[in-house]
Amino acid sequence: MWPPRAWLSAGASANWRLAKTPTLRTRAETPASPHLLTVRDAINRYWEGHIQTLSVGYQATFAMFVATWHRRAPKTASRRGHNICKPYTDFGSMFADRPFSSIKPLDIEHFQRQFSSPYSHNDGLRHVSALFNWAIRMQLVDMRNPCSPIRARKVMRRRRDYSTEQIRQIAAHIFYPVFEAEPDTANFEGLAKRDMALAKGRVVTANDQMQELCNFMGILFLTMARPSDLAKAEFRHFDLEKLVWRKHNTKGIKLSRSLYEHAYRSVPIHPRVAGMVQAQRLRWPDSKLLFPSHTDATQPRDNFRKGLERFKSLSGVPDYFQLYDLKRIAISLMLTAQGVSHEAVSHYVDHKGNLATTMIYDLHLVDPLRPVTEKLGTLLGI
Repeated sequence: MWPPRAWLSAGASANWRLAKTPTLRTRAETPASPHLLTVRDAINRYWEGHIQTLSVGYQATFAMFVATWHRRAPKTASRRGHNICKPYTDFGSMFADRPFSSIKPLDIEHFQRQFSSPYSHNDGLRHVSALFNWAIRMQLVDMRNPCSPIRARKVMRRRRDYSTEQIRQIAAHIFYPVFEAEPDTANFEGLAKRDMALAKGRVVTANDQMQELCNFMGILFLTMARPSDLAKAEFRHFDLEKLVWRKHNTKGIKLSRSLYEHAYRSVPIHPRVAGMVQAQRLRWPDSKLLFPSHTDATQPRDNFRKGLERFKSLSGVPDYFQLYDLKRIAISLMLTAQGVSHEAVSHYVDHKGNLATTMIYDLHLVDPLRPVTEKLGTLLGI
């Protein structure tokens, strides 16, 4: 209720009017209108409010597809992947200054058209759709999710099958490697001798890479281990007298001090594995790692890219061959009536007797069943 003007002096009346007058907000204090919310602003809010609470791997994938400016720098300097050019533009860079509410399904379709791989197409769509769902739930925008009309691509997973003959050839290439003959430089002089010496150096390097790769794959084959477990293995983990490997890294998890873990992560090894470990010790006498990096012996080796390309070019080795397939092949061979219990195989490969997990690795080899049809033909007299 307005007080009588007679009760107020001139100064008090002026002060009372100023107190009742709404203060004007500056532009910085005025809350942003939803129509002024840009794509970059929405992504930054989503990152601070939700993405930062998720795993580092999810953050890296989100930054790769949606916001490259949030990508973290690698902890160690490495040129791995330095020459790889990303064939697409992330969603945030493509529509950074556009109003967030102005994004239409046609814009999402334009963004998704960059991906030729169905895996990249579905991952990009999943992250962008999650961004809009979060903004709608937080009432930053009042709109339908523009990603809804876009469908994910159907992914047909191809099994990496191997025949018995292919397995024999792969094993022969691993345990009995054939190296390229080194050229003779004695009969050359001048520039011809220099060129031949360079060619010899390339052959020696290629043979050395192949030998170390064969040692790596041979241990994987005979121990049914994961490549990541062997990459972090140290010489002190192997007891070459008792032929035992005490694994200190399994599935990326370091071994604790529990005696129980030491019990089930200690596995016997073949004498051929002990010979390969000794060969690696002679190759790297000053390193504690079994397969150290060539540039830094204190770090594990991260890839065998060049050697693996040469190995795939050998006869009988399919193009889809991967190092992890050696574990699957070895498990499949042990599951096909070899007189070894499936529980023992499951414990050996760190599945703790869980046969359901072990059977996932089974390639369902057909050739071990061939005696069945041969016996049937004999009984039928054909």
